[in-house]
Amino acid sequence: MRFKLTPKSILFAVLCICLTSGELSLNNAPASNTGRIVFTSFRDGNFEIYVMDADGGNQENLTNHPAYDGYPDWSPDGTKIAFVSNRDGVAPEIHVMDTDGKNLIRLTDGQGRKWHPAWSPDGKKIAFSVDHGRDYIAVMDSDGRNREKFEDRARHPSWSPDGKQIAFVSSIDDGHEIYVKDVGGQGRKKVTHDFVAKLNPSFSPDGRRIAYDAHPDGVGHIYVVGADGRNRVMLTHNQQWHGDPAWSPDGRTIAYNVLKGLWPGNFRATIHLMASNGRYIRQLSDGGNAIDFQPDISPLGLAVSPASRMSTTWGRLKKLTFNAHTK
Repeated sequence: MRFKLTPKSILFAVLCICLTSGELSLNNAPASNTGRIVFTSFRDGNFEIYVMDADGGNQENLTNHPAYDGYPDWSPDGTKIAFVSNRDGVAPEIHVMDTDGKNLIRLTDGQGRKWHPAWSPDGKKIAFSVDHGRDYIAVMDSDGRNREKFEDRARHPSWSPDGKQIAFVSSIDDGHEIYVKDVGGQGRKKVTHDFVAKLNPSFSPDGRRIAYDAHPDGVGHIYVVGADGRNRVMLTHNQQWHGDPAWSPDGRTIAYNVLKGLWPGNFRATIHLMASNGRYIRQLSDGGNAIDFQPDISPLGLAVSPASRMSTTWGRLKKLTFNAHTK
């Protein structure tokens, strides 16, 4: 018996494949923080940690405290957020909380102001910057123990996805260049060489590229360079200030902030999303009086909800059926 292809049979076959693969299965729905972006906001007259959905919706204040809270960083398993706060009446220290803002713990104390926490890929370590006379980077266990200095005259650490290296900004050679160094303390390598101030290096998920922001003409631009120092590309080109690049886990998109105006009067900042080749996608956070910056994308990615995926899939099926009818 010969099977005849009809629009209905095609629709049925594709639907079965989708159901089998789990694309429409609610049992395979990701965890509640899937698709979320954490960021710092000054929208209420105080620096707080917020989260929002991948489309900019459901923005929520996690910290809600009169102290400074900033520099959020997701843990690799998506269950914790490390951040900086001076809420205990001391210099800024590294804290950790659950992704709903609960179970907050301070991990560091002592001399110096701490900034830029960065989880290791296995979640066992946190690297961070210390400002104590001169910047340096330290690494500690994720519970705050076993703290060790990693690199002098350095800040803004970012782990390679295999956990073997840390990228950072250093002024050791009379500039603010990006370096990569083995976690064991050997093999420091200079990645950039143009003597232009740089900030916020961020390893791509495949470890081949490093995104960062630089200020060659008094305006911040986002660049991507190979981890070997080759193939540098400027991704942003207009005269607004761009900064704080953060990769999505699949490496296809980069969240970043756009700054406008002068602090504090007419200063504004919003979170945006672009493709990794620089193609602009959309603005995510509020306009108007918003001051939103320092984004970090959930390690579970920017997936949409199961309902949205189902709607998208049905749209594809309808299109397929229409095309089959017209052929």
